[in-house]
Amino acid sequence: MNKHRRSRKAIITTLGLRPSVKEEFGAFRKALFVDQLGWSLKLHGNIEIDEFDTDNTVYCLIHESDKIISGFRAVITTLPYLVKTHFSHLGSTRPFPSRDDYYEISRFGVLSTDNRLDIGLMTYALMFDFAQRRDATALIAIADLGHERLLRAMGIRTRRYGPPGVVGVDAWGQPIVSVAGDIPIAEQSQELIRLLSNLCETELEITDETHVLGRTSVYA
Repeated sequence: MNKHRRSRKAIITTLGLRPSVKEEFGAFRKALFVDQLGWSLKLHGNIEIDEFDTDNTVYCLIHESDKIISGFRAVITTLPYLVKTHFSHLGSTRPFPSRDDYYEISRFGVLSTDNRLDIGLMTYALMFDFAQRRDATALIAIADLGHERLLRAMGIRTRRYGPPGVVGVDAWGQPIVSVAGDIPIAEQSQELIRLLSNLCETELEITDETHVLGRTSVYA
């Protein structure tokens, strides 16, 4: 049995269902994106939140020993979302979607010094699991070029909305170059889908607090 099997738990939730997410995930985001990566983001005390943290936002978080070690948020694209609102210049070759089967994934990150790649892969598995639960056709996101290369190395097929562009400057004065793209779910290989599904089934206890019939737990 994997020694992490019982210690890693994933939660799919909202601010309305779990108000503590605002402080907990906000502190995680400050530690990762502001303190570690040097992004210039607006802080509210010791947490990072913005206008896209609303009651309609879904949070997918992985905990180990009751501490968030990775996660992301998801916003349906019929609502205002990050890349379309603030980085529209990245969508120069095709328009950003406004569809109920497309979700934007943002604030995706792993905050761990041990097993970072392992936890990262598990977080991607949770992302695909979320897409399946929502019957999503595609997941849209903004990513730096290194992240885009990592996705391709993992075998995840992506489609750009335009060429890379500068989206800001980090704490060390270096430009942050990113690209907007999406992950078309139906175009992924069955081998990749099986791998990620197996990770969810064997490595994570997933609780979806947003399920219309109440809380559901998947554990194998």
